[in-house]
Amino acid sequence: MSLIYSEKLCVDAPVNVPSKHIERVNGAVQRFPLIDWVRTFPDGFHEITTPAFVYDEGVLHSLLDQVQPLRANGRCRVLFAIKSLSFAGVLSLMAPRLDGFAVSSLYEARLARSVVSGDGSIHITTPGLRDHEVGDIGSLCDFISFNSLSQWDMFRDRVKDGSSCGLRVNPQMSFVDDDRYDPCRPGSKLGVPLPDLVAGLEREPARFAGLKGILFHSNCDSSDFGQLLATVEHIHANAPEVLAAVEWVNLGGGYLLDDEGSAAGLAAAVDFLKSRYDLQVFFEPGAALVRPAGYIVSTVLDVFQSGGSTVAVLDTSVNHMPEVFEYDFEPDVVGHDDDAAHEYLLAGCTCLAGDLFGVYRFDHKLRVGDKIVFNNAGAYTLTKAHMFNGIALPSVYALTAQGELAPKSHPAFDEFAARWGMDQHVSA
Repeated sequence: MSLIYSEKLCVDAPVNVPSKHIERVNGAVQRFPLIDWVRTFPDGFHEITTPAFVYDEGVLHSLLDQVQPLRANGRCRVLFAIKSLSFAGVLSLMAPRLDGFAVSSLYEARLARSVVSGDGSIHITTPGLRDHEVGDIGSLCDFISFNSLSQWDMFRDRVKDGSSCGLRVNPQMSFVDDDRYDPCRPGSKLGVPLPDLVAGLEREPARFAGLKGILFHSNCDSSDFGQLLATVEHIHANAPEVLAAVEWVNLGGGYLLDDEGSAAGLAAAVDFLKSRYDLQVFFEPGAALVRPAGYIVSTVLDVFQSGGSTVAVLDTSVNHMPEVFEYDFEPDVVGHDDDAAHEYLLAGCTCLAGDLFGVYRFDHKLRVGDKIVFNNAGAYTLTKAHMFNGIALPSVYALTAQGELAPKSHPAFDEFAARWGMDQHVSA
């Protein structure tokens, strides 16, 4: 665990990673992941302004490496679903090594279009398509997968000249135990039930003139690509006429790339489709490409006894990791050891009684000013973070490929004031 005293960061210059943290292999700079740096160089965070979100460019590149064989020779076009992490610096790093971005709204589409590289494409699907935004979405997005048959009927003719139009389908194969995460739950709002599309094509083929592709996204945080292959086989068995009629299939996301074997499992699903149909295949991971690359760094503000527990209040909050509260799980913390001597209830700094991260054990006592680092925090933290109690959003830093901890953004009172209707540049 990194236990150090906090000092203010001078944002005019990056923080240099200690030289022992950098090695050269065949002339190229090779770095240990941030998590190893924290353990080896406990003073590494002494100049960070917390709370902070740190993304490790080296880890991002290693995650992107996993999908490059899949992209080779046009086998599969890999997109990044920016709903999981939308920070511009991350998107700019990823853009040259991917085939585009998957978005869920007009604002995300505008952001993605500003950073997409070369012939990269923008793909959108959303249950919340708004009439007054359709024109802009059509001009920004290369591929639109309408979420329902009614969306298709309302909007397809308005965008068909500029975008490749498809439908999101619900294969109705559930692999997720928790309905809150299950895109194929009973009564799902996400996609056209596959039998409805098959029946509609048979009954009213003219209605589907211009249908170029289908998208399905039927899982969440799964490492079992056998489930993806089973879904592809299910669609092949039950809707071959649909696959034969379209030009592209988007496999969605919801899967994690835990190892090289994961990518091989994905390739099996891709190859199943391409060997039977003349299709362009897309895959749009989100958390898989960013979760291990992000960290929330916080400072201990207070330590005290309460009802038999030792409480350590941090300057971060479940505001910055809302899924901790929404889904009641304990996030990973660097240095936690079930057998360590010192136990603490790590608490956020808002007035919400349930602003708690959980009980953790460390091998030394926590003191005011020490740093607590949450790892595996790259996905759905910044994009869901909010400012309850006026707690500022995290500052953002990049641990660069050059071995520098570079400041990228810092919250300002003006942003908070503007949100609540005050004029910008209001003095604090």
